[in-house]
Amino acid sequence: MRGVSGSPARKRTDRAADRLDQAMKLADSRRLTGPNLLLGGPGAVVEVELEGESPAEVVETWSKRVTQILEAVGWPDATLAHRLHRGGLTLAVSAPLDALYAATEVNEWALDAAQADLAGSEEGDLEEAADRLRAEIQTEINPRHRAILQAAAERGVSCLSDDDHISVGLGTGSITWPVQELPTPEQVDWQSVHDIPVALVTGTNGKSTTVRLLASIVAAAGKSAGLCSTDWIRVGDEVVDQGDYSGPGGARQVLRHNGVEIALLETARGGMLRRGLAVQRADVGLVTNIAEDHLGESGIYDLEELAQAKLIVHQAARRLVLNDEDPVLSRRGLELN
Repeated sequence: MRGVSGSPARKRTDRAADRLDQAMKLADSRRLTGPNLLLGGPGAVVEVELEGESPAEVVETWSKRVTQILEAVGWPDATLAHRLHRGGLTLAVSAPLDALYAATEVNEWALDAAQADLAGSEEGDLEEAADRLRAEIQTEINPRHRAILQAAAERGVSCLSDDDHISVGLGTGSITWPVQELPTPEQVDWQSVHDIPVALVTGTNGKSTTVRLLASIVAAAGKSAGLCSTDWIRVGDEVVDQGDYSGPGGARQVLRHNGVEIALLETARGGMLRRGLAVQRADVGLVTNIAEDHLGESGIYDLEELAQAKLIVHQAARRLVLNDEDPVLSRRGLELN
């Protein structure tokens, strides 16, 4: 029999919920806009801090709940992934690129429902949640974005998107539009759209120096290089903007610049973990080295985990260049082969 307010059964349930709140805490919920540590494309992730709660039980219960809500909102084929680390759990679910805000709500509902299940308390109403989340998805999705994305994929060219702009092609072959002013695929001059060579440069040290060196080589070959780094965005000899542009936002600015013939993108660990890569495909990925830096942040606690984070570039790069004198990278290179 269900306990009523003030009954021993209700008090036991309340105490269980209080204990679970202390043992399981939502630390972060965010969108993943590109290839990342857990997924090969866009999705949503929640970071959960655990204190004494069984990770396996949490993953199992969350998986059950997120599968239910995904089926209810019409995303039954979504990919689930999780990662256990010293600070807790990362729980990820894939989602359409134009519905990532709604995807975070889906994932958060599943986590809340899993918490309720583990505490033995009242579970959330699945149908009510599904109705609300379907409405949010319909509000967020952009049919023209989906049509442009599909048309670009059919033609083998890149499509980049963010909250404000969507573009097809890269560099000299790119066209960019505001999100609310997208054409239909038939209105796009696809003959002028093409990609350019892209290099992703990551590692603990030497990233900015490496992209500058590569830019000098490109300039000596008579080509216009676009680079982003922790110092600036530069196209040829012109500094377009100053500041830390080593994340996916800086990469998109370079890749949308019509003066860029070859893109050299410093790709910091933080941006890859928080949002993922800016591109689905790159010609080459380079990892300079792996050394102790910012350990304890974003679920990365040792050199092996740091190498795994840096090697996210491998998901997009056709070729991978590693520093063979770095013992961690040398071993990882043999494993990748």
